[in-house]
Formats: sequence, C-alpha cells, structure tokens
Amino acid sequence: MGILNEMFGDGDSGQIPSPEGELLAEGEYESNAEEILKGYKVYQKRYVFSSLIWKMLLVLLAVTSSVMMIMTSEDPIIPAMCLMISIAVGIWFINTPISNRKKLMRGLDIMEKTRYKAEFYTDKIKISTCMDENVEMENSDNASEQPKQDVQDEQAEQTEADMALDGEKEEIPATVIHLDSPIVDLIDKEDMFILVVKKSYVFIIPKKAFGDDKCEKIREKLSVIMGIRYKAY
Repeated sequence: MGILNEMFGDGDSGQIPSPEGELLAEGEYESNAEEILKGYKVYQKRYVFSSLIWKMLLVLLAVTSSVMMIMTSEDPIIPAMCLMISIAVGIWFINTPISNRKKLMRGLDIMEKTRYKAEFYTDKIKISTCMDENVEMENSDNASEQPKQDVQDEQAEQTEADMALDGEKEEIPATVIHLDSPIVDLIDKEDMFILVVKKSYVFIIPKKAFGDDKCEKIREKLSVIMGIRYKAY
C-alpha cells in the first residue's frame, strides 16, 4: 500500500505539498467504450501477453519435468500432484487476462458518457471526474421550491438537508499519478495516451481532449523527463 499511496492521492494527506510542476495541457473528455477497449487492447498486447508467454514457458517446463518424473519414479503420486498443480497454474495464467477483460466490458456501460478532466504536468498527471452542472442547477431549483414551515421544523429540516448535501457535495478524489516513479509508463499512440501503473492499472486518455499543439508539447516535455518509460508509436 505504501507505493500506491504515493502514486495515487488527492493531495490531502496532511503533509506539506511538493512544488507544483509546469502545466502542459488540460482538457475534458467523455468516456467511450470503443476507445477504452482499443487502448486496453494495446496495454494487454504490450504488458499482459508478453509476460504470459514467459509464464507459460515456465508452466510447460514444470509439466515436462512432472511427466518425466512420473515415467521414471517408482512412486508416481507426488509427480502426478506436481503435474496437476502445473496444469492448474497454467489455466489460471490464461484465464486471468480473459477474466479481467470481461470485467472491464461489464463496467463499460456504467462508465459510458462519464466526463473526465485530465491535467498533464511535468511531474504528474491528474485525472478527475467532472461535476454535472445540470444536476447542480436542478438540485438548486428543487431546494428553492420547498414550502416554508415554522422556524423549528425548518431548522430541523435544514439540519437533515445539510447532512445530505454534505454527502452529495463531497467530490470524488482526483487520481494523481506521479511521473517520477519507475513503475509508471506512458504510451503515446496516434489518437490517445495510455497511462500504465505497475503494469496493472490502466488509464486511457484521448488526445482529442487537448488539441495537436498541446499533445506535441506533452511529447516534447515528457519524453525527456520520463526517458524510456515514455513510449511513442
């Protein structure tokens, strides 16, 4: 948790904040299932499937060794157990990326049309959820239409309303990814940025949120700052 607490946060840890990096670009974008799946496919091809090959080679080696032990051992029970464990591990290795992709696809309907704001700095990337102004205006109109009651009832209702509004106004903490960490990679594709943390957490940010000039500025700055962890295609 220590690494992730340093990687993700909303800046309210009680510590003295570090100096703000230079703002390179900021923009808003809408979650799109097609774009997310396209970016996730790139991530899986580069990080998941490449590591899966090595894992399956180890499984194949373990299976081969177990088979040889069964053929040569006088007591094949232990080698047979090793063989079953090796096969089970291999199935788990293959099933994990498939299961993760299915979970993503199930969550796309919930994420669809959600608006996000992305801010690229020289030292971090900040991703936050945009508030719906229409919902705020509707809540304000509904509050102004409430009938007036006596002072005591009004005070009691206001107290309950304040408690409810406090919960509604509580913003979802922004996700902050610090670019100086060695576990952070940024993939620069033609139409999107793919941010990868620990080869497990993926954020897809479409370039249309910024414009060509800002995207070029991001490339110029972050390719130097991040070095080989900035991967342009």
